[in-house]
Amino acid sequence: MTRVDFYLGPEGIGRDTLACRLVETACRHGHRVFLWVPAAEIGLWDERLWTFSDTGFVPHAPVGATDEPVLIGAELPEAGDCLVPLTAGAPPSVAGFARVLEAVGATDDEKERSRERFRHYRRQGLAPVVHNLP
Repeated sequence: MTRVDFYLGPEGIGRDTLACRLVETACRHGHRVFLWVPAAEIGLWDERLWTFSDTGFVPHAPVGATDEPVLIGAELPEAGDCLVPLTAGAPPSVAGFARVLEAVGATDDEKERSRERFRHYRRQGLAPVVHNLP
């Protein structure tokens, strides 16, 4: 069964920075990550993963460029190790993924979208878990 984890960062940490941290941590633990983003944001996320940390590096590439541990794409694959969804809507199904890592932003709009995603996963019969990060 797919494990779904919602991560709430400390005050002042935005969803995008938190997502980069989640991707970095998952990669460091040997997971292969698919970053699901809108097509218009693939280049933006490629840049973010290059620049978000002064001391770390996340090996990544857009889908089709190379086979890196972290792939960025707009077409949701049917299966994979870790999924980090960063689109406006929730993924229709995550049954083929071992894990889903949801970064929860600090704004009211981001929190409401996360609550809807949480309900979406519950309707799929999954039991999402919420983590408050320091």
